[in-house]
Amino acid sequence: MRMLSYALLSIMTFIMIFVSLGCAAVTNYPVITDSRGDYSGVIRTTHKAYIVPTSQSAEIWSDGSDEIFSMVYQNQYADRTIYTFNNFDPTASVIFLDQSFCDWRYEGCAVMVADDPHQDWLDDPFDYAGHWECSGARSVENLSSLTTRVGECGDSIFSDFQSLAAEFVDLPTSSFRGEDAYILPINAANTSIVLTGKDGISTTMPLYGQFTVFLDSELRTIVPMTPNAKLQLGWLTNYAHDSGRLQKAEISYGSLRGEVDMALLPDNLAYGQSRF
Repeated sequence: MRMLSYALLSIMTFIMIFVSLGCAAVTNYPVITDSRGDYSGVIRTTHKAYIVPTSQSAEIWSDGSDEIFSMVYQNQYADRTIYTFNNFDPTASVIFLDQSFCDWRYEGCAVMVADDPHQDWLDDPFDYAGHWECSGARSVENLSSLTTRVGECGDSIFSDFQSLAAEFVDLPTSSFRGEDAYILPINAANTSIVLTGKDGISTTMPLYGQFTVFLDSELRTIVPMTPNAKLQLGWLTNYAHDSGRLQKAEISYGSLRGEVDMALLPDNLAYGQSRF
């Protein structure tokens, strides 16, 4: 169950990214309803609807930048199919996908496709078909099951940038690639992540050095993958093999708290480590 408040989702997203858990494929999503006008009930999307995140996030690697995003299609019976793509930029300029346009005709190579039937008891929330030949497969390191709707392009938009911005008012700013950006240091002094496996055993994740996250004026996060990320990925790979793929993460960053259930992908984590 996803207990994380979506007013905090962007903060938790970049925290997960810096430990290379943030490039997540969505594999489970709630039933989409339409409450506009006089109608309220299940709808057929008629197309793939972009799942609108509170904050877009990208990783910068030596061979380009990756922005993982998901789209959902729902039929008249409320059965859903979820597609995960990578908005890859070989120049590493981090050209974010244009949310305002919301082009549902996006037909890039789907890294993962997940069936999500209306009958939840018939479904494994973390099942999927992987297409590892797609460029984005290299940066998908965990799976996410959403039990609260975030928002679908063309149906509803969720955002709460004002409350999120209040969390960063005292942070230093700098220029990042020609634009003003907040600088968010992530280290053991201000961040804690506790992972709990299905066996109920909890482990505090060690944080290797400091990671620097840049947050632009639209609350989009950019994470340079520095060499210490290799150590973080190595620890996570070993942990996933020893403790299993299904984990609950309890995250604290300053005054913020959140929990999220996820499925780790050990092979993908190990591949990320090999990219250094």
